Amino acid sequence: MVKAKDLYKSYGKNEVLKGASIEASPGSITALVGRNGCGKSTMLQILAGTLKADKSDISYFGNDVIKDKSYFAKYVGYVPQDDPLFEELSVSDNLKFWAAGSKNIDKSIIDRFELTDLLKTKVSNLSGGMKRRLTIACTLQRTPPVLLLDEPTSSLDLYYQESISKIMKEFVSHGGTIIMSTHNEREILLSDVIYLFEDGTTRRISKDDINMNDIRKSFLIQNK
Repeated sequence: MVKAKDLYKSYGKNEVLKGASIEASPGSITALVGRNGCGKSTMLQILAGTLKADKSDISYFGNDVIKDKSYFAKYVGYVPQDDPLFEELSVSDNLKFWAAGSKNIDKSIIDRFELTDLLKTKVSNLSGGMKRRLTIACTLQRTPPVLLLDEPTSSLDLYYQESISKIMKEFVSHGGTIIMSTHNEREILLSDVIYLFEDGTTRRISKDDINMNDIRKSFLIQNK
């Protein structure tokens, strides 16, 4: 299980997280929901080990990642909002790089993300939606047990939103853990648990208790 307890983070005088906590179990999708600037992306960056919290207690499968930061690399695959791709390299070379230099690209990843005809294409020539697909594909090359997704389908059309949703379902069906920030109603309904971010803290809502009318009203969820 992923556990993050009592996370605090400030940017100058702006206190974004004020004791926020979440838990996520293997084989489940956890959604982080709230208004822009409420701390969702900050939470994901801290969970990925790319941002240091002012105060935190984080464990992955019983391992304290604050004491031993090597566990971040061992357990986590992180997809930020901005695609961290090498623009002048090809799709194929990006896949190889994010697979830790492996010469053999996972063919199943290529097929699932429909990248076969794009392998020789420079990333700089891809659309925003194609870059998003490639970023997620690169992350899955490492087969991480925990996948952190920051607005995973924000630039994708409906066809590819459904494609990514299918991949997420497959990932957790094999015991993977997904934690994602989202404003997308389909992704929220796909989740097993959601955490609402309010004033720097979090409130847990189970799947059976999700009321989309209340969430839309309070957190400006996009009805897509």
